[in-house]
Amino acid sequence: MNSIKRVLLIHTDGNTFNNPTLKCVVDLLLEHQVNVTIRYPQNFALMPKMQGVLLLPFGKVYAKLKNVIFNKLCWGCISWLSVWFENTFIYDNYDLIIGVDRQGLIEAGFLNRMTSTPFVYFSFEIMFESETSARYKFSERQAAKYAKQWFVQDELRATHLQKENGLNPAKKTIVPLASSGSAETSTNRLRDRLGVSPEKKVAIAMGSISNWSMAYEIISSVTNWPDDWVLVVHDRYGRTEIELERLGYDVGEIFSEKIYLSNQSTILVDDMAEILAGVSAGLAFYRPDYCCPYTGKNLEYLGLASGKISTFLRYGIPVIMNEIGSYSDLAKEFGFGLVAEEAADIAHLLPLFIDSSWSNNANRYYKVYLDFENYKHLVWGKLLDVKKTY
Repeated sequence: MNSIKRVLLIHTDGNTFNNPTLKCVVDLLLEHQVNVTIRYPQNFALMPKMQGVLLLPFGKVYAKLKNVIFNKLCWGCISWLSVWFENTFIYDNYDLIIGVDRQGLIEAGFLNRMTSTPFVYFSFEIMFESETSARYKFSERQAAKYAKQWFVQDELRATHLQKENGLNPAKKTIVPLASSGSAETSTNRLRDRLGVSPEKKVAIAMGSISNWSMAYEIISSVTNWPDDWVLVVHDRYGRTEIELERLGYDVGEIFSEKIYLSNQSTILVDDMAEILAGVSAGLAFYRPDYCCPYTGKNLEYLGLASGKISTFLRYGIPVIMNEIGSYSDLAKEFGFGLVAEEAADIAHLLPLFIDSSWSNNANRYYKVYLDFENYKHLVWGKLLDVKKTY
């Protein structure tokens, strides 16, 4: 019998449906007739209404206040009061709480002590004390003591997360960052709407457009690409031109017969068929810049925490990537992509994708090792065990 009827999911990134694993977890809960409440800050990520899901957003002013409380002041008593306020005036009663990343973990920990509701912890970002402070990590580590289960993408990240947060290794579950099931196809293709010639092959750079994703280097490399290849740049929130301007680009000078910019937003991360239909290569470059805790060691130890790469593989799209550790090693072993020393190498690697074996290898690796379908029963079992044993 299902003992979980109501779940609170705290996700302060505010992009639950753009995270492959979280979207799958929500779907899994709904599949088992669980009502899900999502607490999140409003931003430019779309959060569509779904039957069985109650959205509890908070605005920009409160988001800034919470950022100061949890990330600047790092005072446990004020953080506790913030959570007490929400528990008293906003939240209902729940059977289980899911805390996502640092702030979700801290808030779930406080709620656990206030209400005795058990919680689990999903990590997609690792904050290192060497890049923050002992004070910054204190509340996170205190909350981690009470987590009944914790979920992370691979053993590499598990090792660092366990060390940084003092987590119990016996409560660890490995779940790669990926969507569920085979990808659907679409005849309504982004490349056609952008005016890409049918004779051209498309490589796409998607996700975050930033210095750490090497957007500048990728775009700069296009002048040397073979004539039959073009680049599509796609920001996941439909802010491609805005993000490029933020990096100092004059967007008007970027447009060329080889570069196309997409300002189409993506609502659900597991429905990328229109974006990726007719794409022949995915580009995934990561370079830690150590400008903030999110883009330092968190990227250095990326492991399998790349939703971009898993999405490419789901659609059978081979990937060109730089030396990023786990995924670059796996690409060499399983033949689903090529590894570049620098972005300039893209030009001579693209022509190597000459037959369907690359696509077949990409799809096969996703189905065997990444597909959430392979992990859903494990995850559901862990969630049930938490409730049964609490």
